[in-house]
Amino acid sequence: GKSAWDIAKMYTDAYFKDLEALNIPFKDYTFPRATDHIPEQIALIRQLEEKGYTYQTTDGIYFDTSKFKEYADFAHLDVEGLKSGARVEENKEKRNITDFALWKFSPKDEKRQMEWESPWGKGFPGWHIECSAMAMKYLGHHFDIHTGGIDHIPVHHTNEIAQSECATGEKFVNYWMHNNFLNDTTGKMSKSGEDFLTLSTLIEKGYDPLSYRYFLLTAHYRKELSFSFEALDGASSAYKKLITWCTEHKTENGKVNQEYKQKFLESLYDDLGTPTCISLMHELLKDESVSNDDKYMTLMDMSAILGLNFHTAEKREVSVPEEVQQLLDARAIARIEKNYDESDRLRDEIDALGFIVKDTENGQEIINK
Repeated sequence: GKSAWDIAKMYTDAYFKDLEALNIPFKDYTFPRATDHIPEQIALIRQLEEKGYTYQTTDGIYFDTSKFKEYADFAHLDVEGLKSGARVEENKEKRNITDFALWKFSPKDEKRQMEWESPWGKGFPGWHIECSAMAMKYLGHHFDIHTGGIDHIPVHHTNEIAQSECATGEKFVNYWMHNNFLNDTTGKMSKSGEDFLTLSTLIEKGYDPLSYRYFLLTAHYRKELSFSFEALDGASSAYKKLITWCTEHKTENGKVNQEYKQKFLESLYDDLGTPTCISLMHELLKDESVSNDDKYMTLMDMSAILGLNFHTAEKREVSVPEEVQQLLDARAIARIEKNYDESDRLRDEIDALGFIVKDTENGQEIINK
């Protein structure tokens, strides 16, 4: 019963909430919405049309990829192989299998929730044009770094490059940084799969969002990462070890150890080598040649760069009201007696009071919701 606009807002709000939980700064940055930039997208399509890169079919305006000779280079595409391996019924009016829609016409006798007037008739932009139009508006015709998932390489990013460079005659991007997949035990985690997880799911299960951030940093962004709760528990334990050490050794007297700081930065400069950065933190804790005061200040410095917020560790320690503590004690007894129905009931009571209980090898852990 929701409109397309309602759904977009719902997921936008959830996205911003997750960014905040993961300590990803965002309030001072621009998050352009495609639906707010229809004029820019139309203008870019007109530009491509005037330069002879487009053609019209019965269902829309298409980009002719054969006119951009470098089209296959970025993703090392085998265009002939795509033709022979096509399993989906292709639009018979397309000149080439790789051609893509810049503007789609609205179906006749049907009112869409999202459609706009254009020089070619009422319709809506193709999937790729929005990114080029907004990037050019906010970053210019040529900019330094473009990120995205590896699944965007063969189609979306390839098409972005084609339409952008044909429109401007300039190189679009200097560096492409593609993130690899997060897999579950059965393979790539898909939004349509039963095992799909959201950050809110992890929070409901009692995990600190920054433990999940730490977990992600233990793998290089270009490498696949396998998710399991056992792996997340291991990362959470390692993260808490660092937090606990910092809480117990808080000081203002130390200084950043420059040898470790240099190794740390060199790892980051080497294509964001975060796994080495994480290893260096634990290596530092074991290094008896570095004073505890200097270890603390060095860890604070590293944590600030990786966004792990060691300096707020004390603030995240939970103050448990007496009423909640009584429920926790009763639940511990219920679990010893294997009265799991009562245990679940008490968990729900604790949840209603604003706390989440997580069962660990060391007993119950509790965090604020």
